Amino acid sequence: MSTIANPGDMLAVPQPADTQRILPAPAQLEAGGMGAAEVWRIIKQHRFTIITAFLIFYFLVGVATVVVYKFFPAYTAEGWVELDPPRDETYQIDPKLVDPDMMKLQLESEARKLKSLSILTTVLKLPEIKQTQFYRWYQEDFQECLYEFESMVASTAVPDTSLIRVRLSCQAPEEAKLIVDTLLKQYQAYYRDQSLRHYSNQNKTLGDLKTKLESELQDLQKRMTTFRETRNIPQLESQRSVVADALASLSNEITLYEAHLAQLEGNLDSVRRMGSQMPVTPEMKIIVESDPILRFWRQQSESLAIEMSAMLDNVIGPSHRQYRVYQNRYRGYTEAESGKREELISDLRDRELQNLDQSVASTQRVLARLRENYQEKLAEQRDLDKSIQEFLDMDDTRTRLLEELTEIDGKVREAEFALKDDSRVRLRIAQYPELPHKPSRPNLPLFLGGGFILSVLASVGLAFLREFTDTAVRTPHDVSRHARISVLGCIPLLDDDTETEIEQIETAVRTAPQSLVAEAFRQVRTALLFSGPVEAQRSLLLTSPSPGDGKSAVAINLAVSLARSNQRVLLIDANFRRPSVRDAFGQTRTEGLSNVLVGQMTLDQVVCRTDMPNLDVLCSGPLPPTPAELLGTRYMRELLTETVKRYDRVIIDGPPVLLVSDALVLATMVDGTILVTRAVSNSKGALRRAREQLAKVGARVLGGILNSAQTRSGGYFKRQYRDFYDYVAEEAPPRELPEGEQKGTETPPSA
Repeated sequence: MSTIANPGDMLAVPQPADTQRILPAPAQLEAGGMGAAEVWRIIKQHRFTIITAFLIFYFLVGVATVVVYKFFPAYTAEGWVELDPPRDETYQIDPKLVDPDMMKLQLESEARKLKSLSILTTVLKLPEIKQTQFYRWYQEDFQECLYEFESMVASTAVPDTSLIRVRLSCQAPEEAKLIVDTLLKQYQAYYRDQSLRHYSNQNKTLGDLKTKLESELQDLQKRMTTFRETRNIPQLESQRSVVADALASLSNEITLYEAHLAQLEGNLDSVRRMGSQMPVTPEMKIIVESDPILRFWRQQSESLAIEMSAMLDNVIGPSHRQYRVYQNRYRGYTEAESGKREELISDLRDRELQNLDQSVASTQRVLARLRENYQEKLAEQRDLDKSIQEFLDMDDTRTRLLEELTEIDGKVREAEFALKDDSRVRLRIAQYPELPHKPSRPNLPLFLGGGFILSVLASVGLAFLREFTDTAVRTPHDVSRHARISVLGCIPLLDDDTETEIEQIETAVRTAPQSLVAEAFRQVRTALLFSGPVEAQRSLLLTSPSPGDGKSAVAINLAVSLARSNQRVLLIDANFRRPSVRDAFGQTRTEGLSNVLVGQMTLDQVVCRTDMPNLDVLCSGPLPPTPAELLGTRYMRELLTETVKRYDRVIIDGPPVLLVSDALVLATMVDGTILVTRAVSNSKGALRRAREQLAKVGARVLGGILNSAQTRSGGYFKRQYRDFYDYVAEEAPPRELPEGEQKGTETPPSA
């Protein structure tokens, strides 16, 4: 029932923190993660549960081992079956032909066949098996016995060998040996029958195949005879050779004519492109110059040229009338000669073009005729090749059929021999089972060692299950982990402190200053002083997730502890719905905070002094209609500003944060908020929601306080009580100290 993981968590004082970062680092604020430290914490916290559960679990393991050994022992009988590798045609084992993967597959297949229901059924129906205690246990329920028998038989192939191991466990060793021995014999007989049936079926199949092949061979031979009678194969081959030569000759001619045609077409295309620019060849010049008309005009022009030369020699000038007549006639003859020459050249060019066209057409006709002849010869060659190939295919088929018949004859003889030879059965019993003398169940190393491990795992798992299913806040670690805040202190449950008489927790510091509870409140005070400078903690709000968490008691005792450290403290009761400060202090006024906020009274009129030096209280006053709206006014801020100027510390006892919004309104006005959680009563979810609500309004949460932390019977907190009071009794100062010295003994560190 204890809720504190470490005795130091009870009165631990946190280290001084930076004023700008009161909360833990983000990595420390993440909830839900579980590291090695968290696992060790859970194991350490629940160590008594783990030890007790382990002892119970392991005791049960021991009892179960004894019961199994005494009443339900098991004796295991084991036999071996060997499967020989495949054999070649000489009936000898050839290791080179054995494929390891194929052999492994065959072994596994035979191991599964050994457990087939047909074989197991045959074994169970034998009279000697029906007389066993194993069979009678099922009271004639054959199907149930068969399925249990199948699950009990273990048939496995041994790696890297040709062996199959068969195992069975029974309560009687004689029955285990008998059943395994019978199972091996039945499977050997079954395998022999299967092998003989296989060779018989193979022989029948081979005979049918041989008959079919012989029929096909006869039909083929008939077709080949008919083919020889209708066609002469040697003549066909000779004719195919002649046709091949003709095809080669035609192919050469076609190639030559194609080249000649390409040349002619090139010349024709060149002539057409040149047109009138085609050069005049010497042959063309001879033909042109030999034309009679051209020759006549040339003779006339030459005669006139001679006469004109003679006139010039007889002193007749070029301007003479007779000379000009001859000159005009000469020009006409010359022009007629040139025109005739051009006409003749043009005719020759046209004639050359026509000759080229005719040559191209003639060559194309010859080439077409050659190609047609080539195709005819090619078709003739294909027909000859088809006929010859048909005969060759029939001959190849006949050869193949003869080879297959020869091979089948050998297989038929081998199958007939195998039917008569029992040595061809590959499976044999390598070792029969022996009578077991020691029980295989219980296996003490397995039962006790495995039980030890399972007991440890079960006990640790039980501790983790209890941790994860426990929704209550029990330890300071729960507060820091689920609320993601630092823990300022831990207040023990008042009922657990049997060393000191404390009637009410609210008066613990005042009436029992030497008690462990009072020391816990002083530790909270010290942690608060070291968590930051006083200027950043002048006004503090104490709230809780739910009512009844003891926040008022914490606020009162914290205020008393601060006042005893020579700090002027004002305790304000801001819980209008359930005020409790007035009951803790006598001689206080009924008027209080609500009267000041509505303007009925001033602060000086309602603040009450207490019998404690440096401590004043401000009660809640009458319940207003809307407390949240009243606390959210500027008057409340002005009130806090004024009280902070007058006092060193202003402690506000606020309402629960999850029930009403009053605490959220106050949290935005004060310097810091302290979240008080009652152990066991509060759930982790409520604590987390309370922290989230404060975070939403931007409240500055200084830390949390775990109230009413319970102890465990015989645990460390009980010892903490004894050690504390023994230490106080030995080291306590004299009770009668001067008043001045008592006040000076507790000076705040900030001073």
